[in-house]
Amino acid sequence: MSRYRRGSLGPDFGYTPGEQPGSDGWLKLNTNEAPLPPSDRVAAAVREAAAELRRYPDPFGEPLRSALARHHGVEPSQVFVANGADQVLDCCYRAFVEPGDTVLHPWPTYSLFPVLARVFAAHDATLPLQAGGGLDAAFAATPAPLRFVVNPNSPTGQWIAPRDLEAQLRDAGGVVVIDEAYVDFAPESCIELLHGHESWLVLRTFSKGHALAGLRVGYAVGHAELIADLLAVKDSYPVDRCAIAGALAALEDRTHHERIVETVLTCRARLVEALQERGWDVLASHANFVFAAPPPPVRAADVAASLREQRILVRHFAHAGIDDRLRISIGDHDATERLLTALAA
Repeated sequence: MSRYRRGSLGPDFGYTPGEQPGSDGWLKLNTNEAPLPPSDRVAAAVREAAAELRRYPDPFGEPLRSALARHHGVEPSQVFVANGADQVLDCCYRAFVEPGDTVLHPWPTYSLFPVLARVFAAHDATLPLQAGGGLDAAFAATPAPLRFVVNPNSPTGQWIAPRDLEAQLRDAGGVVVIDEAYVDFAPESCIELLHGHESWLVLRTFSKGHALAGLRVGYAVGHAELIADLLAVKDSYPVDRCAIAGALAALEDRTHHERIVETVLTCRARLVEALQERGWDVLASHANFVFAAPPPPVRAADVAASLREQRILVRHFAHAGIDDRLRISIGDHDATERLLTALAA
């Protein structure tokens, strides 16, 4: 760290991403990537877009923005396209939070929130998730100009049905951001409820269900006034030309998207059943990962280390309250069987 860094950030500041090893024999089940490659249409669309790289992309993400609006049955003015869902989160802090304001979210959840809070000099406040994954009774009543709910949640994988979430958020003040990065693997989305909630934003991503983590495309859907607030603070050209073209091609290939989702659901069920048969405690997951504790006296950290020796990566969070579990991304059939074989060994 240099002597010029803001003192409020501190020497150990920053988001810690999952390990990204080389491709030589590693099985990556630590960063919730898709188990299959993207649609074949994506590469062709990216190549075509690359021919015009001397031109700036559309500043609003067109024609992807309008395609997403049609997909969700809303107006283009209700869609904000960004460089990954993380940039949408960043813009929420830019648009809705003054220095010193409180930003509220459950715990445990996405570990980027406290990092962004410190960047924007906000107060990061948390309330514990209930055992079944629901929000704390005080969540809606706690004053905050901005609050986040990741649904399905990460790292737990637990999901709150939209109508239940609506009830738990009743009378919540400020802007409510529902991060649905993993909703492709859950039964329903909250987007259908947006017409009744002018303070809600629903975030989605192409990283999981469309296998485009490497292109970095995310978006928000909400009332046009909220979207205009995000547009006011966005980067000049937040999504590059190739990413726009690739995401549009992926969105249009519904069959391939369904294949990715079906692979996750099938392999998730297989993994959960096998882990439970071996005595693991597995939380009910509606995401493309499971959050599971090995049977005592086995330690989760030791399992992660043992798997790493076999070139298999899973995610262990060394935070009190969740350090007894591993977050394991869902791979395809071969990946699932390789993991189970390694655990047996």
